[in-house]
Amino acid sequence: MRVITTILLLLAAGSATAQCDPSIHMFNIPYEKNSSYFPSAYSSKLDAISEEHKGEDGYLLLEFQVQEKQRSDELRAYNLWLAQRRIDRVKSYLTDAHFAAPVVTRILTAGVDKRRDISVSWCPSEKTPSPVRLVESKEALVNGKVKL
Repeated sequence: MRVITTILLLLAAGSATAQCDPSIHMFNIPYEKNSSYFPSAYSSKLDAISEEHKGEDGYLLLEFQVQEKQRSDELRAYNLWLAQRRIDRVKSYLTDAHFAAPVVTRILTAGVDKRRDISVSWCPSEKTPSPVRLVESKEALVNGKVKL
């Protein structure tokens, strides 16, 4: 019964996903085919985000879209690997530049377009309290069985 209660509490809490208002999308970082290096012009844009949001509560969201349908499993695996390398390069740059806010990354694997860019968005922290509530379980052991 304790396991069921725990599972129900976890389901009630919902999943922890990064959600961001699309209106705060800042820019896309394009990549050359088969390359994980972003153009140097985007270094200054990343630096500007750091200055613009210094001291603000929030996080930077990096998203990369991979096509759902690929010619082969090997090509899909390569494209997922390359997507991760591209995101890692941006994260490494931000770390080296002492970017203070958290960086959340997502690789979207159901894309329909052939794209080679990382979407960069700033996500302010929620101003309202979280709707998640924890429930205290009142269990008692009666005749060797758990009773609520």
